[in-house]
Amino acid sequence: MKLTAQELENMRSVNIGAVSADMLPEVDGMALDHTLSNKERIARFLHKAANPYCFCVGGVGVKIEFAEDGPALQDALCAFLLRQRSGL
Repeated sequence: MKLTAQELENMRSVNIGAVSADMLPEVDGMALDHTLSNKERIARFLHKAANPYCFCVGGVGVKIEFAEDGPALQDALCAFLLRQRSGL
């Protein structure tokens, strides 16, 4: 499944607040097969989720967003875990 830039932009621009969680594909419990290549894993996720930016996990609608100039994911997760540990 090959997506065009316009199709990806349409998926990215979905307003998650305007979408009912029960209308989104549920990906909770979806196991990633690490014996497959990254390309094959992505293809399977796209087949299940339909939109890589918006899906449902455990009945909750989730939207993934990335800032062009944002911190690396690892840095953001480390900062989050440090805040959690300190009770903030």
